[in-house]
This record gives sequence, structure tokens and C-alpha cells, in this order.
Amino acid sequence: MYGEVGLAHFFYARSRFVTDLQQSIQEQLAELDSELDLVAMERPGNESLRIFIDHPGGVDLALCERVTKHLGGLLVDYSLEVSSPGPKYRRSSTSSENKESPQ
Repeated sequence: MYGEVGLAHFFYARSRFVTDLQQSIQEQLAELDSELDLVAMERPGNESLRIFIDHPGGVDLALCERVTKHLGGLLVDYSLEVSSPGPKYRRSSTSSENKESPQ
């Protein structure tokens, strides 16, 4: 019985850590560019962090490099990969300037 409680506490603490880390990254992205969005975050290993970002203007290598430099503090604890999930998974635009007008 104690093992189950300990295990539940471990997963709660890990989940809380991941949530706090995601929130911190999103706040740092907003400092860099208010339109940057953290789409997903993965931890493929204890010392690895993979983040997927999106931006209404698209994501290119230069933006990934800017984000990596801006999140440089994370490099102390993690190897960091910054990427885009690709156009298939882009967030939908709500801005009228990005909507196509019917022809």
C-alpha cells in the first residue's frame, strides 16, 4: 500500500514539475515574441528537452536559433532541441489579416 502512495506522489511531483517547466518556457517565449506559442514539450531523457513552437508567420531555422539562444538558461540542465511540428499541425489563425477572402 505504501508503494502505491509513494508512486502516486512521484507521478504528481513529476507532472507538477513538467507543468511548471512548460509555463516557464511559454513565459520566456512571450518575452521574446508575444506571438510565439509552445505547442508541445517532450523529455526524451532526463537531460534532454525537445520543444515545438509555432508562430503566425511560420517557423524557420532563424526563429528556432533565436528561441534556443533566448532559452539558453535551460542549457545548463538539458540538451535543448527547438523545432516546429510542421504546417499540418499549425494553430488556426483568428486574425482577420491572415484569413483568405473568397474570390
